[in-house]
Amino acid sequence: MKRLIIFIIIGLLFNSIAYARRGGSSDGSGFLTIIIIGVIIFVIVWFYSDRSNKAKIEAEHIRKKYDDQRAIEVEKNRFLHNQELEKNRLLNEKAALEHFITQADKRLELDTDLGGNKKSRKWFAEMRAEFESALDEYKARLLEIKKHASKKGAETLREVKAEKRELVKKFKYAEYQLKTYEEYFPIIEDIKDYLLEEDFTFISGDADENISQIDPVQRYLTPEEYKKLPTDIKNQTALNNYLNKKHSKIEIGRFYERYLGYLYESDGWDVKYVGIIEGFEDLGRDLVCTKKNKIEIIQAKKWSKFRTIREKHLYQLYATTIHYRIQNEIKKSVEIKPVFCSTIDLSDMAKKVAKELNVEVKKIELDKNYPMIKCNINPTTKEKIYHLPFDQQYDKTIIIKNSGEFYAKDVKEAVSKGFRRAFRYMGQPASI
Repeated sequence: MKRLIIFIIIGLLFNSIAYARRGGSSDGSGFLTIIIIGVIIFVIVWFYSDRSNKAKIEAEHIRKKYDDQRAIEVEKNRFLHNQELEKNRLLNEKAALEHFITQADKRLELDTDLGGNKKSRKWFAEMRAEFESALDEYKARLLEIKKHASKKGAETLREVKAEKRELVKKFKYAEYQLKTYEEYFPIIEDIKDYLLEEDFTFISGDADENISQIDPVQRYLTPEEYKKLPTDIKNQTALNNYLNKKHSKIEIGRFYERYLGYLYESDGWDVKYVGIIEGFEDLGRDLVCTKKNKIEIIQAKKWSKFRTIREKHLYQLYATTIHYRIQNEIKKSVEIKPVFCSTIDLSDMAKKVAKELNVEVKKIELDKNYPMIKCNINPTTKEKIYHLPFDQQYDKTIIIKNSGEFYAKDVKEAVSKGFRRAFRYMGQPASI
């Protein structure tokens, strides 16, 4: 409105000037023209002024929107940063707890004081269950704060946490109880593996008659190979497949006992493979080796390098050696000695116990490339027979040095010296 008044005044001024120049005469049209021009100028000025105001308002709106977005982005980044810090904290605490649990388990494995104390076993089992419960809570929190959060997953995890805690407590109590039994009766460790063994490679001499009629070679050949290959090639192929297959812990233990037996037999000892033949009844005597008036009772341990031989195994070997002397009424003139053979080191205490009990300790690595085909001569018929490691009578066959008997590296060597396979089997392959 102010601008309109200004324009009217300017128009009247211009009209007065024009009127004065014309000598003071006017018909009034000049004044009207000025008014119209003033209105037009006002509209134009108002139009551009209004657009300018709108542009300013729009610019202010955009600036405010940008500031808001920037503030949101800053807040989002702060939230993500805090979330990442929280995630790292949880991961670090979770890793620390897992490490503590692992170290606690290892310490408990070495702790002989835990053995006979029922209250201690119960306390440690409950403690272990609490640790597991704490770990589950860490896992639930991590599910909640990960990039694509899973609140449902976290909720489910928390729902099963209490039930899992009780199961862990019962499981750990049973585990500690089993460790107690193993501490006092080390043979349980071997029996435990044996009971869980599902491989039929090492079938004792008392095996079912129907099984004994089945050629073990069939287990290591395809039906087509068994049907078409010549006998010697078939036997060698089966031996190769047997040696190259993945072996169980029991089989590896048997390999080690057989290898030690081979070393002793090569040195002129008569070897009885008690551990393989008698199984549970071996009383911790894997090999009984005899040479003139000497007897060595061998306990063999082919264990993982991460394990350690402890004193309980030395006590067991010493005790079973004394038992063997008493049981067989061996004269005092016969030297009988316990020998502990393993592929790993003994603990410091086990070394002291071995020295005190006069147990000889030998660290011998397993060499699976030794010649393991037993070439035996029947003392009555003089028939020459060779036995493959998976043959039924393999471990009962004794190789006597300087009698024409020997260990062959392969089937070709055995056949070239006049030996044939131990038995002509018949029947269908055994399922394994």
